[in-house]
Amino acid sequence: MESVVSWNVRMLLTAHDLSQSALAKAMGVQRSAMSKKLAGSTTWSLADLVRAAEFLGTTPQSLMDDSLMSQMGIDMKKAAGEPAAKKLPQLGLNQRHFD
Repeated sequence: MESVVSWNVRMLLTAHDLSQSALAKAMGVQRSAMSKKLAGSTTWSLADLVRAAEFLGTTPQSLMDDSLMSQMGIDMKKAAGEPAAKKLPQLGLNQRHFD
């Protein structure tokens, strides 16, 4: 579940053009503590989920929902700590999306 929450939080931060630092400040934790949560090194408490959801304009339940990850074929065990860009296919310099 930690990897699902971390992945969903990272995706919402990106979607809303928000920083980890802004989330950390809103949650009342140090940026280093937030980095550890997003990397899966420390756990998300229920209070963390509630605060993060409020900041991101969603619900704690949606942060725990793995349906988007499943639809995208993302391995939840590997998702924690891995930047979203690594999960998407990378195109070469001269490669078009339909090649």
